Amino acid sequence: MRAHLADLRGQDGQAIVLLIAILSVLVGFGGLVLDGGRWFHMQRRLQTAADAAALAAVQDLPSASTAVATTDANQYAQTNYNGAIAAVTFPQTPTSTCSTVTFSCVRVVASKTAPLTLTKVLKPLLSNVTVSAKAMAAVTIPTMFKNVAPVAVKNTVACTTPSCFGTSKTVSFDESSVASSTIGLINLTCHATALPACANNNNVGATDLRDWIINGFADALPSGQWYGVKTGQNVGPIKQGFDAQIGVKLFFPVFDQTQSIGSVWYFHIIGWSAFVIDEVVSWSPSTKTLRGHFVTFTTSDLPAGTPPSGSNDFGVRVLSLVE
Repeated sequence: MRAHLADLRGQDGQAIVLLIAILSVLVGFGGLVLDGGRWFHMQRRLQTAADAAALAAVQDLPSASTAVATTDANQYAQTNYNGAIAAVTFPQTPTSTCSTVTFSCVRVVASKTAPLTLTKVLKPLLSNVTVSAKAMAAVTIPTMFKNVAPVAVKNTVACTTPSCFGTSKTVSFDESSVASSTIGLINLTCHATALPACANNNNVGATDLRDWIINGFADALPSGQWYGVKTGQNVGPIKQGFDAQIGVKLFFPVFDQTQSIGSVWYFHIIGWSAFVIDEVVSWSPSTKTLRGHFVTFTTSDLPAGTPPSGSNDFGVRVLSLVE
């Protein structure tokens, strides 16, 4: 009888131990559900921090150093989520997005150690949990642009280096010698990948050009195409448009070469610049001259374009999250 009672007490002890083990597992898995929800919330906050850090850092490129971009990335990661640690790298692939000749992409991995609550009972099996999120941002050169003014500028005059922006530039248009001009009026409705882009430019008048100067062209326009040069006595309305936009940022297409077919001239547009007119020096039938300065401009409301290089970067850029 005593042996039987001892056996029962032993079984009771085993049952209690088993019950405690089962409860620990249940509490642990309940903790995983609770903590898992918190970790998911952390990951979303970290994603916001990573996105903000990548976009902030890429604005420093390609002009500033990677050290400056790294500092800005960490600052924005901390601002968006206190305690987040940002690991910053500057990939040069994929080459369809990132430049191979300069740094134009930033990848940020934001991470933070996750707190454990009920999951602590599983601590022997579960080491510290680190939650992370990654983002990559790129600065690219737009292949399409909108709100363009009908003035093309020569690529040898447009700015490509930081020291050039903000310095005074004088640009002139000589209708009798389009090939030697540093600017020229352009028919934004006439463009194609091959010549002739259009038979003539008679469908656009001075009033149309003036409206495009003041309001910008309504549609997004492509680079890498030929556009018709607008010649003729485009004086009064054009000067009115320029006078109305003194001190205002205007977006000028950039051309690298000109070509004529018969009497019709064309500009080959390769990119975009931002120009502020300081003075309309002269805009008459015989002389057409503007004085102003180029500025940089970045936007995030256009699709990512091509990686920047020395031949296509005239200070107008697109910031995009690409990962």
